[in-house]
Amino acid sequence: MNYESVRSRLYRFLRWSEQYTKTDMLYLAHGGFWLTLGQAVSSLSALALAVAFANLVPPETYGTYKYLLSIAGVFAIFTLPGMNTALVRAVAQGHEGLIHSVTRSRVMHSLLGSIVALAGSGYYFLNENLELSLALLVIAATLPVFDTATGHLSYLLGKRRFDLQTAYYFLTQTVSTGILIGTIFLTHNIILILLAYFVPLTLVRGFLYLHMARTIPKDEAGVAVLKETHTYGKHLTAMQILGVISGNIDKILLWKFLGPAQLAVYAFAIAIPEQVKGPLKGMSSIMLPKFAAHASIETHRPPRHFWYKFFLYTSLLAIVSLVYIAIAPLLFHTLFPSYTESIFFSQILALSLITGAQTMPATLLTAQKRTKAQYVLTTVRSVTQLILFIVLIPIFGIMGAILATIISNVINMIGTIIAVVIK
Repeated sequence: MNYESVRSRLYRFLRWSEQYTKTDMLYLAHGGFWLTLGQAVSSLSALALAVAFANLVPPETYGTYKYLLSIAGVFAIFTLPGMNTALVRAVAQGHEGLIHSVTRSRVMHSLLGSIVALAGSGYYFLNENLELSLALLVIAATLPVFDTATGHLSYLLGKRRFDLQTAYYFLTQTVSTGILIGTIFLTHNIILILLAYFVPLTLVRGFLYLHMARTIPKDEAGVAVLKETHTYGKHLTAMQILGVISGNIDKILLWKFLGPAQLAVYAFAIAIPEQVKGPLKGMSSIMLPKFAAHASIETHRPPRHFWYKFFLYTSLLAIVSLVYIAIAPLLFHTLFPSYTESIFFSQILALSLITGAQTMPATLLTAQKRTKAQYVLTTVRSVTQLILFIVLIPIFGIMGAILATIISNVINMIGTIIAVVIK
């Protein structure tokens, strides 16, 4: 059986399956292949790092590392991360050249974050906490490029070039992971480990962005489109502020109340479920260009067979959740034998994977530019999660963080469905 014969049979099978999935299976298969490949790269690099950290460094060092990354995650809000989604939407609608103005705006805003980080570095230096002072100095120095140079990936998503996006991502992860693992083989110094994480990613992302951006002419769509994209990107960023804080406050609170060693236990408990969530974010990347090109902004009507696909997606995630719960003990005893305490927490958290199906209605709201609904949803979810973390973590520790995550995810899924239904 030759290649063309296999390709022809696969084509016929995908077309045949559309009567049951109610989905453009050729588009999904093309994007899904590169999504799967990209997720495989992400999962393998994350697994390699997790195994290295679990077996080469003390829990206290890893816990401190995760704490500092959470601090950096909060500062990342100054880079206007919502601009990435606005750029995907604009590129999908034919305005490729907006990548230049979007990136300039993000870099300029990120400088404010660098100033705040520098001020924090000076504060800790004056209080003789050299470790945190140097950590914030690293964050301040890399912030203007570390996140803002990811615009080339958003551009490729908007162009539906999942293949090239995966290739760029593969290069970035390979370089970053290799250097970071090499560093923790040689030293447990947290500042050197932090440098090994931020510096390679900053340099590779910056190089790839410049390599691609120089081939893209400036957009001539007009002031109105430019203003609309920037305004929408800032709206999306504003929606994310509470989410970014609530998404990092769990690690900050656990570090404060339980110490770095218990934070390490929590970090390993959420590590594999977080990797499983990776494809859900990737599915959003596949869906957004399609929704943006065809979504009804005027009537806010979902695409045909939307809820049928949503049901199939939810069912699939339920199966994935149950499979992970069953195999979690084997995974931990094999890969992370020093962190078997994390198994039970990880199994409970796996139940929240089902709520990942809200990616579909949430992406539809983004494509339809339902700004008001998005504001309400993100605010309710973030405030709920933030309050639950603050209340439950001091009382129940790691289990409090797990319960807070599950409850807030369920509330968010229900709210997102309601927002799509009521139009």
